[in-house]
Amino acid sequence: MKKKRTARIVLAVCVLAVLLCAAFGFGMHMRSVKQQKAEQAAAEAAAMVAQQEAERQAEAERAAAEAAEQAAAEQAAAEEAARQQAEAAAKDAAQQAKDGVEYGDCIGTVWVEGTEVNCDLYWGDTTGIFRVGAGCSADNGCVMPGDNGTVFVGGHTDSWFVDLKSAELGSIIHLDTIWGDFEYKITDTKVIYDTDVDQCRWGDTEPNCILYTCYPFGIQTPTNQRYLVYAEPLETDENGVIPSSLPGLEEDTDETAASQTEQQDAG
Repeated sequence: MKKKRTARIVLAVCVLAVLLCAAFGFGMHMRSVKQQKAEQAAAEAAAMVAQQEAERQAEAERAAAEAAEQAAAEQAAAEEAARQQAEAAAKDAAQQAKDGVEYGDCIGTVWVEGTEVNCDLYWGDTTGIFRVGAGCSADNGCVMPGDNGTVFVGGHTDSWFVDLKSAELGSIIHLDTIWGDFEYKITDTKVIYDTDVDQCRWGDTEPNCILYTCYPFGIQTPTNQRYLVYAEPLETDENGVIPSSLPGLEEDTDETAASQTEQQDAG
């Protein structure tokens, strides 16, 4: 009896031990599960915070990019407005300068690429004018540089236009005036008699330029021959020859750009 009672006690102790171990293991398991859930929740929260921060950063970058784009567009618009304003002012000033020209006035210079022809250009073609430079005919239906019609420019063969013989086909004649710089490309040369006025294109309505001088070159006595250099404008529109530049326009544009740069630096 005593042995049986001892055996039952031992068995009961073993069962209790097993139950305690099971309970302890279950508790540890539940604690592990709870810790895993807590860690998972913390990780998810951290991921959400990181995502929100990334979204805020992306939104800030988009806003900054849009602001920069808008600022660039506004600056470009301001520069374009300034350019148009400067161009309009230069055109007005050029037109006023042209309207104020009187017979005998120096209106600029004439020079021919590839030659030594480079002298003052006057409005008119009197003997007195030819002593000081080249003369742009104001008669016989001839026009001012840039206008539709024939710009008829003469110079003495023993001085200002002595090297006109070096002008080649394709070279550019530059008529730089107080109302704009005009370019004409040489298309032909010809020797005519002073009676061949039909070769001078007087009264023509198409824009063109003719340089002329007495022939043979260098002669200092009267001659009945003339050397003509024909040229066509490089670019035209319905109003006439388009100037390659307007007086003061480049300078005004540079000053405007410098002023804007200074304002940006100051800001």
